[in-house]
Amino acid sequence: MNVSSVMSRRVTKARERTTFRELWRLIVRKRINAVPVVDRANKLVGLVTKDDLLKSLYPDYREYLDEFGASNDYEALERKITDRMGLRAKDIMCTRVIFTFEDTPIMRALSRMIVRRVNQLPVLVDGGILLGIVTKGDIFNALFKKHLQKEGRPKKKRRG
Repeated sequence: MNVSSVMSRRVTKARERTTFRELWRLIVRKRINAVPVVDRANKLVGLVTKDDLLKSLYPDYREYLDEFGASNDYEALERKITDRMGLRAKDIMCTRVIFTFEDTPIMRALSRMIVRRVNQLPVLVDGGILLGIVTKGDIFNALFKKHLQKEGRPKKKRRG
């Protein structure tokens, strides 16, 4: 089974000029983990993830995960959010994006996600044009349908 059979072709994407506020809104409203950034020709130029947004607010935000309450200056963090709203995707995005192609076997794409510690891969065609996106969830669901649903539901016992 290849990536083309499980990927989503309807991709929420942004441009380099998209603001921090709009990126945040897209990620929250669409319940996604990342937004590909494309140019006018739909060529992939970067990717903005939830982590990228958090890192732009507080570069050492992971300290909060390890030691809740490492800083009591939450008001300063909130002010920082306001200051960051004018940032653009080009200021935040990762430009070294890990991607795949539509003819890649899904297990190879999944392996790449696991090794690279990413949750999604943009799917590109020749010239770096964005075709779609595939997530770990897409592959998980496809594997479930292919292997687990074949087993069917447990048979009901007949009553005498």
